[in-house]
Amino acid sequence: MEPVFASSLSGCTVMTTDGVKIGTIENVTMNVKTGKLEYLRVEPNGQTTGGFNRIEDGMLLVPANRVEAK
Repeated sequence: MEPVFASSLSGCTVMTTDGVKIGTIENVTMNVKTGKLEYLRVEPNGQTTGGFNRIEDGMLLVPANRVEAK
């Protein structure tokens, strides 16, 4: 697998396993000690959250371990 820069993820579409678009990646959170991604901060494109929690500013926090790239 080729390395991917976190900056290249911004703006990518996030969908549920059923193919429902829930938003676009606005930012990522990484553990600086381990280098592992922790969360994707997603700007929702509607009321559908895909079961993920909204934070105070209306964004969705999606745990990185719940994400699969295709």
